[in-house]
Amino acid sequence: MYLGGITYSITKSFGRLQLVPENEGLRLYYTPINNGVADTESAGFLNLLLPLDAVGGLWATTRAFLYGVESLDENIILQGAGADTDGGDILIKLYRDKPRGAHGKLSGEETCWLRLVTGRSEEERRRIKLGPRDLLCLELACNTVLSLAAQAGTHKPVAV
Repeated sequence: MYLGGITYSITKSFGRLQLVPENEGLRLYYTPINNGVADTESAGFLNLLLPLDAVGGLWATTRAFLYGVESLDENIILQGAGADTDGGDILIKLYRDKPRGAHGKLSGEETCWLRLVTGRSEEERRRIKLGPRDLLCLELACNTVLSLAAQAGTHKPVAV
């Protein structure tokens, strides 16, 4: 973690997602809540560092959702990163419901979701409904990561 230690938290009745900005990326720290108690031993527990190269797209999509502009969803697939499962892929997906306005336009009432899928069991398929405050937390966390990476010089882009 970096000096300062700002974290952002999205808390629901079923779990808490902490967004921890780091020089190398965004740490997603999800703790399931079972019977009102945080449970780090549950199959749904997740401590994952989202790589720096994936943070920019997540940041841009989150901003588009916050401002209610047309945008596709954001899909991040980390191949073979599911070390606690069978080495399978991990999916992080930020999306919103289909547009409800006339002629397929956004109405501003579409629900936004964040899916974190690390395995096949129901506990490893987390789906979190995001309100405006939650989207703002995600946007600020991504923005902080980008600032930290620029300051620390940790991003080493490679041409593809």
